[in-house]
Order: sequence, then C-alpha cells, then structure tokens
Amino acid sequence: MNATDPTTADLTVTKFTKFDAWRKRYVPDYVFILILASVVGCLAGLGAYIFKHLISLVAGIFTPHISDWGHNWWIIAVPLIGILLTGIFTRYIIHTNLTHGCAQLLQDLKEGSYRLRRNIIYSPIVGGTITLGMGGSAGGEGPIAYAGAAIGSNFGQWLGLQPRMLKVLIGCGAGAGIAGIFSAPIGGLMFTLELLRIELTTVSVLAVAVSCLASYLTIYTCSGFHTDLMFNPVAGVDLSHLIAVVALGIFCGVYSLYYSKVMHHLDIFYKNIHNPWLRNVTGGVAVGGFLLLFPALYSTGYPVMGHIINGDYMAMVHGSVLEPFMYGPWMLMTVAMSILLLKCWACASSNSSGGVAGDFAPTLFAGCIAGVLFGFMWESFGGCTLPVGTFAYLGMAGVMAGAIQAPLMAIFITMEMSGGYEFALPLTITSVISYIILRCGMKGLGLTHRLIEHHGFHN
Repeated sequence: MNATDPTTADLTVTKFTKFDAWRKRYVPDYVFILILASVVGCLAGLGAYIFKHLISLVAGIFTPHISDWGHNWWIIAVPLIGILLTGIFTRYIIHTNLTHGCAQLLQDLKEGSYRLRRNIIYSPIVGGTITLGMGGSAGGEGPIAYAGAAIGSNFGQWLGLQPRMLKVLIGCGAGAGIAGIFSAPIGGLMFTLELLRIELTTVSVLAVAVSCLASYLTIYTCSGFHTDLMFNPVAGVDLSHLIAVVALGIFCGVYSLYYSKVMHHLDIFYKNIHNPWLRNVTGGVAVGGFLLLFPALYSTGYPVMGHIINGDYMAMVHGSVLEPFMYGPWMLMTVAMSILLLKCWACASSNSSGGVAGDFAPTLFAGCIAGVLFGFMWESFGGCTLPVGTFAYLGMAGVMAGAIQAPLMAIFITMEMSGGYEFALPLTITSVISYIILRCGMKGLGLTHRLIEHHGFHN
C-alpha cells in the first residue's frame, strides 16, 4: 500500500470526525446523550428479555421432573454439571472471568477501564443461562448489568466517544440491565447512583433515567405487559401493624448481618481453592445438596416467591424431603428457618465457585422467607394475627436493603417488580431499619465492604 493511501483506521476516524462536527452543529450535547441512552436502554432491555427467556427455557427442562413425594437424587447432578459447563465456557472459550458481574464492573470503573471487551455483551448471558437454568441458586442481575455496561461501552467506542462519555454510557447500560431484569426503572437508576456511585451531572442522571425507562418499556412490551411478580395481597398493613413492621426491620437487619458474614467467608473459602476444577466441583456438589433438601432454592426463586407472598406457603417445601411431614405451623417455621440459614450458602456456592450469576435476587428470596418466618413467629408467640404473605413481601425489601446496603434500590425494586406501590411506607420503614442495623453491626463482625465490593476475582 502506498504511504499516502488512507488506511481503514484513518477512514474511520475521518468518518466519525465529520459526523461529530455535524452532530455538534445540529444536535446539542444533552440531546445527543439522551438519544444514545435511549438506544442503549432498548438494547439492554432486549438483552434482559432474551436472558430471562433462556433461563426459563433451560430450567423448564428440569423443574417439571421434581417429584412431590420421594427423594429427587438426580437434582444433585444438575447444578454440578451447570457450574462445570460454565467454568469451561469462561476459562477455555471466552477466556474472561465473569464471576460476580457487578463487582467486576465496579472494579473496572474504579480502574478507569471504560473500554469493555466486546464478548462481554453476550458472554454473561450465556454463562448466566447455564448457571441459573441448571439450578444455580442466585440471580440474573449481575450478568445482565455487566452485559448492559458492555453494550453501552462498545456502542460508545463504535461512535468514537471519549472516556468521559463512555463512562456515562456504561452507567446507562448497567442501570438499564437492572431495570430490565427486575422490571424496575427507578430501581435501575438507584443501582447506578447507590452502588456504582458514578459521578454524574444532571444531564447524565437524566440519561441513566431515560435508559432505564427505555429498558423497562422494551421488556414490558416483549413480555406481553405482565409484571414478574404478581402480588394480590389478602390484607394490607395499617397502624395496628406498625410495631410488627419495625420488629420485622430489626429481624431483617440481624439476618442481613448473618447473610453478609457467610457470603464473605464462603467467597474467601472458594477463592483459596486454587484448582478451578476442584472449585467448580465443590460448589456444584454443595448447591446440589441444598437443592435435594429444598428444591425451592432452584435458580432465582421467583415462582416460589410469587406463591408465598400470595399466601401459598407450602411452595417452600414442594419436592422437599420434609414435605411428607408438613403438619402445622411449627413445621412450616422449621422449614422457613432452614431455608433462611441455607440460602446464603447456596448463593455463595453458586457464584463464587465459578458460576455466572448475581447477588441481588437471592436477597429478595431470603427476605421473602424471613418475612414468612417472622410472621409465623409473631402469631405463635405474640398471640395476634398478621398478614403473613404481606410481611413476606416487606421482608424482600428489608433483607435486600441490609445485605446489599442499598435501601432506596431495595424499596423501588420491590415495589416496581410487583406493582405494590400502596406498601411504600411499610417497605421504607422495614428497609431503613434493616439498613441501619446492618451498618451498626458491620464493625463488630469485621465487615468493611458492601456485598458487591469484597469479592475476589478468580477464574
């Protein structure tokens, strides 16, 4: 090639230079960033819809075969195979560590790494589908937030944007991913502000809000205008329940301390297993054992939560070895306590052993079970009747607010994903008290970081 011939790179730079000059002349900066945010939001919302559909598709192969009576021994092998396949995919096919997507994204932002790899657009979705579809007891928000951030980053790189703009689009994509997976646009915005803590201007905040709204509308339309979690409360919460609501907040805060402590130590435990195959096998067998005891722990747990908050508490023991012995509220309390103690173990084993999943949805599930346990205990020892399903709903926000240390995000995600806006006040009380208890107890337990910050990065 002649030295004077323009290269492909030169032509690309020239093209975007001309486009940028035209854009600055006719399209103001704030309008341009809002347009980009809308596009990123729609793409992230579409990705969230595909992700959720794929998880349901894979899970649908296994969950119908869970027997109500007898031992489901085969279920031990499903998460083991899933985590092994995920490990092979991340180590030998894409050569990218996808464990704890939100923590990885936070680390990238701290290091100023705004040019995310192109394969992150799809690889967390593939890895998350295998992990969660095959029983990983975790959530889908970590993979989709990371994938959404990669969509924003690569879209900005394609347009030749500067790092400052790339950072904004990463925030737009990550928030849109959360908004899509939870069907919660304000929750996605709160995720960007509370957890990612990106330094945003007024225009940037508007851009993230527009992106989250675009993502929500995209997935809401694609899913046929249905919410993820149908909530039809039998009874509401009034002033006579105020003391119980405060007590539930304290209960959720104390449990959040336990949850965070277990997650912290198990992450260190799996990090110290240097052989990736042994790490995968250890985590897979552990998750399989938990599922054998309580199949309700399978995947994200949304169907189980839907049944519980609407009054069907037997959903906790469907397929469990304890199901034949379910007589009376005491056995339900025993099951609820057992699941509550094991959920963080199952989540950490799914995430830290090599699976690709998230840490947020498990806190919603744990909170739901915590609300059931609290409600039955209050009725048994307090001598008064509570709307247990409603308190299970309040507990979802309570444990998320404490364990994730993001009360605003917890409140809005819980309200938006179910449409329970009339419970804004008790949700706020429960979440704020739980968060305060967690923050006060962190130092005593030696916890210095948020749940998404302390994870080690390993393959």
